[in-house]
Formats: sequence, C-alpha cells, structure tokens
Amino acid sequence: MSVEAALKDNENRWESAYAAHDSSVAQSLVAADFVGVYWDGKIQSKSSMMGEMKKDKDTYKSAENEKLAFHSYGPSVAVVVGTAREKGTGKDGKAFDRTFRFTDTWVERNGQWQCVASQVMKVKG
Repeated sequence: MSVEAALKDNENRWESAYAAHDSSVAQSLVAADFVGVYWDGKIQSKSSMMGEMKKDKDTYKSAENEKLAFHSYGPSVAVVVGTAREKGTGKDGKAFDRTFRFTDTWVERNGQWQCVASQVMKVKG
C-alpha cells in the first residue's frame, strides 16, 4: 500500500471510530506528543482529545471523510487535508448534520505513521 493510501485509510478509520465511540483506533494513530486545535479553538493534547472522544454521547447515522488531499514532505512527513461529514442525533435528541475541515500532519516513526498535529474547523452545523 502506498503512503498516500495508508494515510487516507488511517483518516477514514479514525473518523469511523469516532462515530463508533471506539477510542482504541485513535489511541494507536495519534502520537504521544500530539497537539491539536479543536473546532472551538481549544488546544488539545492526546489525552484531552481521547477524553473528548470518550465523553461524546452523540448517536451517529454516518461519519465519512470527503475530498482527502495528500501532500508529501519527504519520506517520513505528510499532510492530509480533508472534510469530515457527520450526521446523527445529539445527546439532546436533536438531529445534526455537521461538516468539519481538517489538516492532519503525519510523521513516520519506527515504521508506524502517527498524527502529530491536527487543526479542525467547523464549516457547517
């Protein structure tokens, strides 16, 4: 599998796992020294991002990535930019249809690709 295909697969598994409330996927894909900027402007470490995933009580009908663009910056650094679309019902019982744009930076360490940085922006919903 090419690096591009592997990272796009990682992105799709991560989004699907979020909707399934399965934090084990993110646990394996996100670096210990991860830093992220969440859609509401909060800075997140790996542990705070994992905590947000575990607190999520939404019920998802679908959660899919769209328009994933891969950019390589050498043999062990790459960036994936894409859109995540999520539909479902919030813990308040109200339906949601939201879209996020994201930029994820991936680094290969010891033969494994890990997300080291992420920025997410809510564009709809």
